[in-house]
Amino acid sequence: MRKIDVTIRKIFHRIAQWPSKTTHLVYSLGPIQRRSINNRASDIEAHRHNLPILTFQELPLAHALSERGFCRADVDLFESFTANRFRTAANRIYDETERTYLKTGKTIDIIRLLDANPSLLDQFKVIFSAGLDEKFLKIIEHYLKLPVAFGGVDIFFTVADGLEKGARTWHKDSEDTPMVKVAIYLNDVGDDDGPFEILHLQHKTSDLEKSRGFKQQKLIQAQNESKIDFDITTFTGPAGSVIFCDTSKYYYRGKPATGKNRRAFFYNYYASRPLTPYFCPNPPFSPDGMRDLVSGLSPTQKAAALWRENLTRFDKIVTKRKPYLNL
Repeated sequence: MRKIDVTIRKIFHRIAQWPSKTTHLVYSLGPIQRRSINNRASDIEAHRHNLPILTFQELPLAHALSERGFCRADVDLFESFTANRFRTAANRIYDETERTYLKTGKTIDIIRLLDANPSLLDQFKVIFSAGLDEKFLKIIEHYLKLPVAFGGVDIFFTVADGLEKGARTWHKDSEDTPMVKVAIYLNDVGDDDGPFEILHLQHKTSDLEKSRGFKQQKLIQAQNESKIDFDITTFTGPAGSVIFCDTSKYYYRGKPATGKNRRAFFYNYYASRPLTPYFCPNPPFSPDGMRDLVSGLSPTQKAAALWRENLTRFDKIVTKRKPYLNL
């Protein structure tokens, strides 16, 4: 029965992906793709003199991100993540997630967790809105060279079962190019505790480059066959570690954990008009709910959260509008 259930889920998932994949085929046609790239270049040039001024704390992070496509920071630099209400919200979400795992032996995603525990909605809102921290937005805007679109948060409770699957295989993101993902560790993460890793390929085969995801063994086999050379950067660190990375540039993964379970948030950021908005995750609330959520925030934060409202009519049609939470 489990195999049948998995097969049915895969079928429905592929059907749901059909509009975005079909749109991508159209957008990839030479003239259309060139126009999109040229429009992006024009937007960058027009915005060049409007980039925000960075503080002495933010400047080194922006430079490192621009030079390498990744950097790390301490959470104490960002007020949104040091507030007591953020820590309380994070602990409540993860404590309930862990209780569910200990009771059922299964991990639960945030959608089902909130459906089962509506009282956690306020905690989720705190976690979500923390991703609109203005220092985050300023640093990332300097990397993207355009105003930032906030893509929401992924809440990962990584069980130390050693399994290599899903986000624990090597993969790249395709929501936009470039884009930035920011990881925040909620507990200490050592080498055996599922650290975030990125892959540096010195040379690569075309079949590997076209791959959407692959396991570590494929990487090692390709190296043994002299098809590639590579290095890996592993981001271990204490609770509060913050990692910025362009996950459209680097293959990355959460290393399969064998030590202790890992608690981590991953926030997603794109340019204000992503090249492929139809690949971006659904917003967590309805349009009216999103506006209510950011009503007390700055104009920059509101613009980052409500970027979908500025999509073209066609992109609004093909991009999923239904929120991924049943709110």
